[in-house]
Amino acid sequence: MFWGNSDTVFCTYLVGLIMSDVLFYLMMVLAMVSWGESWVSAKIVAKMASPEVLMFWRFFLTFISYIPVMIYLKQTFTISRKGILFTFVCSVVLILYNEMFFTGLIYGMASVGGILVTTLIPVVTFLLVSLLTLKSPSLKDAFGLMMGACGAMVIIKIWDTDIEKLFHSGNIYFLTAAFLWAILTYLGAYVKKYTNVFTYSFYLYLFTTGLIALITIAKGTSFAVPHTFVFWGNMTLLAVGATTFGSTLFFIAAARLGSQKTSSFVYLVPVNAVGLSWFFLGEQIHVNTLTGGLLVFMAVYIINRKSKTS
Repeated sequence: MFWGNSDTVFCTYLVGLIMSDVLFYLMMVLAMVSWGESWVSAKIVAKMASPEVLMFWRFFLTFISYIPVMIYLKQTFTISRKGILFTFVCSVVLILYNEMFFTGLIYGMASVGGILVTTLIPVVTFLLVSLLTLKSPSLKDAFGLMMGACGAMVIIKIWDTDIEKLFHSGNIYFLTAAFLWAILTYLGAYVKKYTNVFTYSFYLYLFTTGLIALITIAKGTSFAVPHTFVFWGNMTLLAVGATTFGSTLFFIAAARLGSQKTSSFVYLVPVNAVGLSWFFLGEQIHVNTLTGGLLVFMAVYIINRKSKTS
Protein backbone atom coordinates (compact mmCIF):
# COMPACT_ATOMS: atom_id res chain seq x y z
CA MET A 1 0.00 0.00 0.00
CA PHE A 2 1.31 3.42 -0.98
CA TRP A 3 0.37 6.62 0.84
CA GLY A 4 -0.66 9.68 -1.04
CA ASN A 5 0.60 13.17 -0.31
CA SER A 6 -2.40 13.99 1.88
CA ASP A 7 -1.81 10.87 3.97
CA THR A 8 1.85 11.72 4.39
CA VAL A 9 1.03 15.27 5.46
CA PHE A 10 -1.57 14.01 7.94
CA CYS A 11 0.81 11.43 9.44
CA THR A 12 3.58 14.02 9.71
CA TYR A 13 1.16 16.36 11.49
CA LEU A 14 -0.02 13.56 13.81
CA VAL A 15 3.52 12.52 14.74
CA GLY A 16 4.42 16.16 15.33
CA LEU A 17 1.36 16.61 17.52
CA ILE A 18 2.15 13.50 19.59
CA MET A 19 5.78 14.52 19.96
CA SER A 20 4.79 18.05 20.98
CA ASP A 21 2.47 16.66 23.68
CA VAL A 22 5.14 14.23 24.90
CA LEU A 23 7.69 17.03 24.99
CA PHE A 24 5.25 19.29 26.82
CA TYR A 25 4.55 16.67 29.50
CA LEU A 26 8.27 16.04 29.88
CA MET A 27 8.80 19.77 30.29
CA MET A 28 6.10 19.85 32.97
CA VAL A 29 7.81 17.02 34.84
CA LEU A 30 11.08 18.95 34.58
CA ALA A 31 9.32 22.05 35.93
CA MET A 32 8.12 20.09 38.96
CA VAL A 33 11.64 18.74 39.43
CA SER A 34 12.85 22.35 39.49
CA TRP A 35 10.28 23.15 42.20
CA GLY A 36 11.39 20.19 44.26
CA GLU A 37 15.04 21.04 43.68
CA SER A 38 14.44 24.60 44.89
CA TRP A 39 14.28 23.25 48.46
CA VAL A 40 17.73 21.74 48.04
CA SER A 41 19.25 24.91 46.53
CA ALA A 42 17.60 27.08 49.20
CA LYS A 43 18.97 24.83 51.93
CA ILE A 44 22.49 25.14 50.48
CA VAL A 45 22.44 28.96 50.33
CA ALA A 46 20.36 29.48 53.50
CA LYS A 47 23.39 29.93 55.75
CA MET A 48 25.49 31.93 53.27
CA ALA A 49 23.65 35.23 53.83
CA SER A 50 20.71 36.69 55.75
CA PRO A 51 17.18 35.81 54.55
CA GLU A 52 16.66 39.41 53.37
CA VAL A 53 19.76 39.38 51.16
CA LEU A 54 18.89 35.95 49.78
CA MET A 55 15.38 37.19 48.98
CA PHE A 56 16.73 40.26 47.20
CA TRP A 57 18.99 38.30 44.89
CA ARG A 58 16.32 35.66 44.27
CA PHE A 59 13.67 38.20 43.28
CA PHE A 60 16.11 40.40 41.37
CA LEU A 61 17.29 37.48 39.22
CA THR A 62 13.69 36.33 38.76
CA PHE A 63 12.55 39.81 37.71
CA ILE A 64 15.38 40.23 35.20
CA SER A 65 14.84 36.77 33.70
CA TYR A 66 11.07 37.35 33.51
CA ILE A 67 11.38 40.33 31.15
CA PRO A 68 12.27 38.21 28.05
CA VAL A 69 9.42 35.84 28.98
CA MET A 70 6.96 38.74 28.86
CA ILE A 71 8.34 39.91 25.52
CA TYR A 72 8.45 36.42 23.95
CA LEU A 73 4.88 35.59 25.03
CA LYS A 74 3.77 39.09 23.92
CA GLN A 75 2.22 39.88 27.29
CA THR A 76 1.08 43.38 28.18
CA PHE A 77 2.89 45.48 30.77
CA THR A 78 -0.26 47.52 31.36
CA ILE A 79 -2.03 46.98 34.67
CA SER A 80 -4.97 48.74 36.34
CA ARG A 81 -4.75 50.65 39.62
CA LYS A 82 -6.66 47.93 41.47
CA GLY A 83 -4.35 45.34 39.95
CA ILE A 84 -1.34 47.33 41.19
CA LEU A 85 -2.82 47.58 44.69
CA PHE A 86 -3.57 43.86 45.01
CA THR A 87 -0.20 42.94 43.52
CA PHE A 88 1.56 45.19 46.04
CA VAL A 89 -0.25 43.49 48.93
CA CYS A 90 0.66 40.09 47.46
CA SER A 91 4.31 41.14 47.26
CA VAL A 92 4.30 41.84 51.01
CA VAL A 93 2.85 38.38 51.69
CA LEU A 94 5.39 36.81 49.32
CA ILE A 95 8.24 38.46 51.24
CA LEU A 96 6.87 37.11 54.52
CA TYR A 97 6.57 33.65 52.95
CA ASN A 98 10.18 33.70 51.80
CA GLU A 99 11.29 34.91 55.23
CA MET A 100 9.70 31.77 56.70
CA PHE A 101 11.02 29.69 53.78
CA PHE A 102 14.69 30.58 54.28
CA THR A 103 14.54 30.77 58.08
CA GLY A 104 12.93 27.35 58.26
CA LEU A 105 15.70 25.90 56.10
CA ILE A 106 18.38 27.39 58.35
CA TYR A 107 17.12 25.17 61.18
CA GLY A 108 15.18 22.42 59.43
CA MET A 109 15.54 19.85 56.67
CA ALA A 110 14.74 20.52 53.02
CA SER A 111 12.95 17.17 52.70
CA VAL A 112 10.61 17.93 55.64
CA GLY A 113 9.91 21.45 54.36
CA GLY A 114 9.30 20.16 50.84
CA ILE A 115 6.65 17.75 52.08
CA LEU A 116 5.12 19.82 54.87
CA VAL A 117 4.67 23.05 52.91
CA THR A 118 3.76 21.75 49.44
CA THR A 119 1.23 19.22 50.71
CA LEU A 120 -0.34 21.49 53.33
CA ILE A 121 -0.90 24.46 50.99
CA PRO A 122 -4.01 23.01 49.23
CA VAL A 123 -5.50 21.96 52.59
CA VAL A 124 -4.82 25.30 54.29
CA THR A 125 -6.08 27.21 51.23
CA PHE A 126 -9.35 25.28 51.29
CA LEU A 127 -9.75 25.91 55.03
CA LEU A 128 -8.97 29.62 54.63
CA VAL A 129 -11.49 30.07 51.82
CA SER A 130 -14.14 28.23 53.85
CA LEU A 131 -13.55 30.52 56.84
CA LEU A 132 -13.50 33.76 54.85
CA THR A 133 -16.59 32.87 52.81
CA LEU A 134 -18.38 31.50 55.89
CA LYS A 135 -19.15 28.27 54.06
CA SER A 136 -19.26 25.14 56.16
CA PRO A 137 -17.25 22.29 54.62
CA SER A 138 -19.13 19.15 53.65
CA LEU A 139 -18.62 15.94 55.61
CA LYS A 140 -16.16 14.75 52.98
CA ASP A 141 -14.18 17.99 53.10
CA ALA A 142 -14.21 18.11 56.91
CA PHE A 143 -12.80 14.59 56.99
CA GLY A 144 -10.12 15.64 54.52
CA LEU A 145 -9.20 18.67 56.63
CA MET A 146 -8.88 16.56 59.77
CA MET A 147 -6.73 14.04 57.91
CA GLY A 148 -4.52 16.86 56.62
CA ALA A 149 -4.11 18.23 60.16
CA CYS A 150 -3.22 14.77 61.45
CA GLY A 151 -0.68 14.35 58.65
CA ALA A 152 0.99 17.65 59.54
CA MET A 153 1.17 16.67 63.21
CA VAL A 154 2.74 13.32 62.29
CA ILE A 155 5.37 15.05 60.13
CA ILE A 156 6.43 17.44 62.92
CA LYS A 157 6.15 14.63 65.54
CA ILE A 158 3.78 16.67 67.69
CA TRP A 159 3.88 14.01 70.44
CA ASP A 160 7.59 14.61 70.95
CA THR A 161 7.78 18.36 70.38
CA ASP A 162 7.68 21.33 72.73
CA ILE A 163 7.58 24.99 71.68
CA GLU A 164 11.37 25.34 71.75
CA LYS A 165 11.90 22.26 69.57
CA LEU A 166 9.20 23.47 67.19
CA PHE A 167 11.25 26.60 66.46
CA HIS A 168 14.68 24.96 66.41
CA SER A 169 13.48 22.21 64.07
CA GLY A 170 12.25 24.81 61.58
CA ASN A 171 8.77 23.21 61.54
CA ILE A 172 6.96 26.26 62.92
CA TYR A 173 8.41 28.32 60.05
CA PHE A 174 7.30 25.72 57.51
CA LEU A 175 3.77 25.71 58.96
CA THR A 176 3.65 29.51 58.83
CA ALA A 177 4.95 29.43 55.23
CA ALA A 178 2.10 27.13 54.18
CA PHE A 179 -0.43 29.50 55.78
CA LEU A 180 1.12 32.56 54.09
CA TRP A 181 1.12 30.88 50.68
CA ALA A 182 -2.55 30.04 51.17
CA ILE A 183 -3.21 33.76 51.78
CA LEU A 184 -1.19 34.58 48.65
CA THR A 185 -3.28 32.10 46.64
CA TYR A 186 -6.50 33.64 47.95
CA LEU A 187 -5.38 37.19 47.13
CA GLY A 188 -4.08 36.08 43.75
CA ALA A 189 -7.60 35.09 42.76
CA TYR A 190 -8.65 38.74 43.07
CA VAL A 191 -5.70 40.00 41.04
CA LYS A 192 -6.81 37.84 38.09
CA LYS A 193 -9.94 40.02 37.87
CA TYR A 194 -7.81 43.02 36.94
CA THR A 195 -4.91 41.58 34.95
CA ASN A 196 -3.52 38.34 33.52
CA VAL A 197 -1.27 36.00 35.45
CA PHE A 198 1.92 36.92 33.56
CA THR A 199 1.55 40.67 34.06
CA TYR A 200 0.70 40.01 37.70
CA SER A 201 3.83 37.90 38.12
CA PHE A 202 6.01 40.55 36.45
CA TYR A 203 4.90 43.29 38.84
CA LEU A 204 4.93 40.90 41.79
CA TYR A 205 8.64 40.22 41.27
CA LEU A 206 9.29 43.93 40.63
CA PHE A 207 7.61 44.99 43.88
CA THR A 208 9.21 42.25 45.97
CA THR A 209 12.66 43.20 44.64
CA GLY A 210 12.10 46.87 45.45
CA LEU A 211 10.56 46.28 48.88
CA ILE A 212 13.19 43.82 50.07
CA ALA A 213 15.92 46.18 48.83
CA LEU A 214 14.46 48.98 50.97
CA ILE A 215 14.17 46.66 53.98
CA THR A 216 17.78 45.51 53.57
CA ILE A 217 19.05 49.10 53.29
CA ALA A 218 16.98 50.18 56.31
CA LYS A 219 18.52 47.37 58.38
CA GLY A 220 21.99 48.43 57.27
CA THR A 221 22.69 44.98 55.85
CA SER A 222 25.21 44.53 53.07
CA PHE A 223 24.06 43.01 49.77
CA ALA A 224 27.37 41.17 49.52
CA VAL A 225 27.20 37.41 48.99
CA PRO A 226 29.84 34.70 48.40
CA HIS A 227 31.40 34.94 44.92
CA THR A 228 31.34 31.20 44.40
CA PHE A 229 29.83 28.89 41.82
CA VAL A 230 28.02 27.01 44.60
CA PHE A 231 26.14 30.14 45.67
CA TRP A 232 25.35 31.62 42.26
CA GLY A 233 24.63 28.25 40.69
CA ASN A 234 22.07 27.38 43.35
CA MET A 235 20.64 30.91 43.40
CA THR A 236 20.16 30.73 39.62
CA LEU A 237 18.41 27.38 39.94
CA LEU A 238 16.26 28.83 42.70
CA ALA A 239 15.33 32.03 40.85
CA VAL A 240 15.48 31.30 37.12
CA GLY A 241 14.95 27.54 37.20
CA ALA A 242 12.23 27.11 39.79
CA THR A 243 10.47 30.47 39.56
CA THR A 244 10.83 31.81 36.01
CA PHE A 245 10.95 28.47 34.18
CA GLY A 246 8.85 26.33 36.54
CA SER A 247 6.13 28.87 37.29
CA THR A 248 5.83 30.11 33.70
CA LEU A 249 5.44 26.58 32.36
CA PHE A 250 2.88 25.86 35.09
CA PHE A 251 0.80 28.88 34.00
CA ILE A 252 0.99 27.81 30.35
CA ALA A 253 -0.05 24.27 31.31
CA ALA A 254 -3.04 25.60 33.23
CA ALA A 255 -4.26 27.28 30.05
CA ARG A 256 -3.49 24.28 27.84
CA LEU A 257 -4.45 21.32 30.04
CA GLY A 258 -6.85 22.89 32.52
CA SER A 259 -6.34 23.54 36.23
CA GLN A 260 -7.32 20.02 37.35
CA LYS A 261 -4.77 18.16 35.20
CA THR A 262 -2.11 20.78 35.85
CA SER A 263 -2.55 20.66 39.62
CA SER A 264 -1.93 16.91 39.54
CA PHE A 265 1.68 17.59 38.55
CA VAL A 266 2.22 19.36 41.89
CA TYR A 267 2.16 15.95 43.60
CA LEU A 268 5.59 15.37 42.06
CA VAL A 269 7.11 18.27 44.03
CA PRO A 270 7.37 16.70 47.52
CA VAL A 271 8.55 13.42 45.98
CA ASN A 272 11.32 15.29 44.16
CA ALA A 273 12.14 17.34 47.26
CA VAL A 274 12.61 14.20 49.38
CA GLY A 275 14.59 12.31 46.74
CA LEU A 276 16.88 15.21 45.85
CA SER A 277 17.41 16.12 49.52
CA TRP A 278 18.50 12.56 50.17
CA PHE A 279 20.78 12.46 47.12
CA PHE A 280 22.44 15.89 47.37
CA LEU A 281 22.20 16.71 51.08
CA GLY A 282 22.32 13.24 52.58
CA GLU A 283 19.13 13.87 54.57
CA GLN A 284 17.59 10.77 56.10
CA ILE A 285 14.02 9.96 55.16
CA HIS A 286 12.12 9.27 58.37
CA VAL A 287 9.04 7.08 58.67
CA ASN A 288 6.97 9.85 60.27
CA THR A 289 7.76 12.18 57.32
CA LEU A 290 6.59 9.63 54.76
CA THR A 291 3.54 8.60 56.81
CA GLY A 292 2.47 12.17 57.47
CA GLY A 293 3.07 13.11 53.84
CA LEU A 294 0.90 10.21 52.69
CA LEU A 295 -1.91 11.33 55.03
CA VAL A 296 -1.80 14.86 53.65
CA PHE A 297 -1.72 13.51 50.07
CA MET A 298 -4.89 11.56 50.83
CA ALA A 299 -6.44 14.65 52.42
CA VAL A 300 -5.81 16.73 49.29
CA TYR A 301 -7.26 13.93 47.13
CA ILE A 302 -10.39 13.67 49.29
CA ILE A 303 -10.97 17.44 49.30
CA ASN A 304 -10.50 17.77 45.54
CA ARG A 305 -12.46 14.66 44.60
CA LYS A 306 -15.76 15.52 43.01
CA SER A 307 -18.82 14.21 44.83
CA LYS A 308 -20.97 11.74 42.94
CA THR A 309 -24.23 13.25 41.80
CA SER A 310 -27.26 11.40 40.67
